[in-house]
Amino acid sequence: MRKHVLLPTNVETSRLGFGCVQLTAHHNRKEALSVLEHAFSLGITHFDVARAYGFGRAEGILREFLRRKRHTVTVATKFGIEPPSGLAGNVRVINAVKRVLRPFPGLLRQAKNRGAAMVKTGIFTPESALRSLETSLRELGTDYVDIFLLHEATLADASAAPLVETLLSQVAKGKIRQVGVASDFRKFPRDADLLPAAYEILQFNDNVVDRSVGKLAYRDRRWLITHSIFTPAGSLRKAVQAHPQITRDYSLRMNIDLAEPSAIDSLLLRFALWSNANGIVLFSSKNPQHIAANVREADSEPYDDARMLQFLEFVDQLLATMSPHQGVTDSRGPGTLRSPS
Repeated sequence: MRKHVLLPTNVETSRLGFGCVQLTAHHNRKEALSVLEHAFSLGITHFDVARAYGFGRAEGILREFLRRKRHTVTVATKFGIEPPSGLAGNVRVINAVKRVLRPFPGLLRQAKNRGAAMVKTGIFTPESALRSLETSLRELGTDYVDIFLLHEATLADASAAPLVETLLSQVAKGKIRQVGVASDFRKFPRDADLLPAAYEILQFNDNVVDRSVGKLAYRDRRWLITHSIFTPAGSLRKAVQAHPQITRDYSLRMNIDLAEPSAIDSLLLRFALWSNANGIVLFSSKNPQHIAANVREADSEPYDDARMLQFLEFVDQLLATMSPHQGVTDSRGPGTLRSPS
């Protein structure tokens, strides 16, 4: 796996990062750990988690994986979205509820929805930042995190001077290496250059439809981490089937069979790596085969600019054929990422 250096820390990490948003969706802890070990064995050394993932349980799973590996990987976690206080990290209660309701998928889904509705968002006070950081350090079993991110913050949230001072104090203490903002791109498209200089990392959604990186002013000033790269896959596959002539034309131009679903997945990943050439591209998957496929693609010879621009033209042609109500849907193809922002 190709590596990058996180400036200015000079810490080396992998080109692809693994999103831990789905860790608690596995049947059991052993299965989740196996997937993490598989990703690591393939060369992935950046792992992205958050206090909110799995109602606070994801960090605990990652802790087991990090034993004897902490200094060979980079870890990003987030604060600002808090799981319900009665459920946060309570493995026994959550597992008991899942076990009882598993034979009743409808009831289990309702329980998850109720829990999600109880999540608190926009918690960006200095006190909450310190509390969340200490909790994350304890749950992760480490004395520092490489990246500490504001989870779905706005420019106003991130610019509050007391919060910035608090975060920098933790950087000075060595508990945080770098601070950043992880939000949907729509929350700071043209205002990102106004963020305080303390925020050296920006994490947001980018794919062949959003093309967020290209819209970001002064993007060379910060390290970028992008995600949601496979989100358009489902809609693009449907459009490919509906418009065979366009697909044939561009298949000949690009010397790729664009009617093959795997070709779309490959190009989506390659676009993400091309778009964010100097940063980290996140993905998440429960499937070891999909993880391996993504690593192979990332390690393959990159496509040149001409071919990627042809792919963009192809996507634009397909998008032009879609009615406004069709939109872009999520995919359950290789490496699907449930937007971790």
